[in-house]
Amino acid sequence: LQTRRSIATWQSTTDYPEPYLSWLNQYGSAVYYRELFTHTVMLSDPKALQHVLVTHASNYPRHPIIRSYLGDIVMGEGLVSSEGAKHDAQRKMLNPHFTAAQVKGFVKVFEQLTTRCCATILEAAATAHTRLDMASVLQTLTLEIIGQVAFGFDFHEHPEALGAYQQLQLAPSPLLLIGMFSVPGFIHWPLPPLRRRRAAKNVLATVISDVIEHKLASVNPSSHDDNHQDLLDRILTDPTSTTNHDAVTHVMTFMTAGHETTSSSLAWVLVELAARPVVVARIRQEVHTLTSVSDHTTTSPLATWEGIHSLKYTLAVIQETMRLHSVFFQLMRRLTEQDDSVPLSDGSMLPLPKGTSINVLTSAMHLNPKSWTNPTEFTPERFMEDTPEWAADAALRQSKSHAFVYMPFSIGSKNCIGHRFAIAELLVIVATFVQNFDFALTDKANVRHLYNAMTVVPANLEMTVSRAPQSVDE
Repeated sequence: LQTRRSIATWQSTTDYPEPYLSWLNQYGSAVYYRELFTHTVMLSDPKALQHVLVTHASNYPRHPIIRSYLGDIVMGEGLVSSEGAKHDAQRKMLNPHFTAAQVKGFVKVFEQLTTRCCATILEAAATAHTRLDMASVLQTLTLEIIGQVAFGFDFHEHPEALGAYQQLQLAPSPLLLIGMFSVPGFIHWPLPPLRRRRAAKNVLATVISDVIEHKLASVNPSSHDDNHQDLLDRILTDPTSTTNHDAVTHVMTFMTAGHETTSSSLAWVLVELAARPVVVARIRQEVHTLTSVSDHTTTSPLATWEGIHSLKYTLAVIQETMRLHSVFFQLMRRLTEQDDSVPLSDGSMLPLPKGTSINVLTSAMHLNPKSWTNPTEFTPERFMEDTPEWAADAALRQSKSHAFVYMPFSIGSKNCIGHRFAIAELLVIVATFVQNFDFALTDKANVRHLYNAMTVVPANLEMTVSRAPQSVDE
């Protein structure tokens, strides 16, 4: 129970991501420990991770308790909760909907809704000099975005659906956390907080089902312009798609994974920027350079795929933030199906008996001094090729890729299918926010790490907002 207690106290007394980082530094890249009755290995060796997550991934399915918990959230067996042939079939069906070509069509929606947030919520706060719960602002914005692009639904106009989704995101107590991740079937117990979660799920299931029925009853979505189709339109017209219930599960998967990852990452970006005016100025200059070449008679460069992907420094800031603050502090726990011997980078072999639980603590790996120079320092340049910082990290890793030491979106056949979507959304929001506003933490803010049973977020992101200078030269 030590690990669960530590996680629960990250927000108050325990340093994030302890005890895992100390274990990695003291005991190395394969650490054995017990979680209740489960034999567990914390694995961070790059060669071993390639074996477990890529080349021999079929022997390491996601843990049944984790699959059950996630299946409950997404209301079925979807990408985050399925295994084997079913997962492969779902991935094959959904992959075409998340290519760069498909995500390009959503960037304009990202920009429109972000601009609306700036013109309403942020502008009002800047004018009135009021304090904002920026975590709530970011959650609402990213939920509105995912609602629009996933299934054409405007949460802004349906507060009951927004309230139900927010109920699902409430951080459970430490005891509930232990039960959820340690006791099979715990999520179905008749406890008041679990009953409230089930009621909220029923509201969302009804909303999504109604949207599906409306789409199926309307004009054939396949006749619409591809640029105006949401993900649900594309799934419903995909000949390999299955049932309406599966469609509900896919929508809930996109909402949960996409919304949580993005809003949590954005929260940490704002934390870092609030302490770094020089970084803010450089992002603002990069955005100014991009937008100043536009004649403003066509689409904003921040609403185009090509425009946002020219923001190299802004992207590096996002990547460095995701390294320092892993919103998923560990990958989904794996379970060894058959006895195995796993190769390690030093040439030795690690025996893993059947039934061993595998934990990949990305939060510790991303701060490993054997992989990163000055690992606790905020250094965006380490993600920009041809910089001294990039070269220093490469030398530390003997010029090896950071593919198996930096995994904000996991890796292998179960990596995040929406990683292009997430990065594009992050770029649009960060660039638009910084272009227009400055953000500062209040005296009530608490930027310690809080685990909410899905992601790691700042414990209290209360901020003030002020208008940015009219010129980057001011």
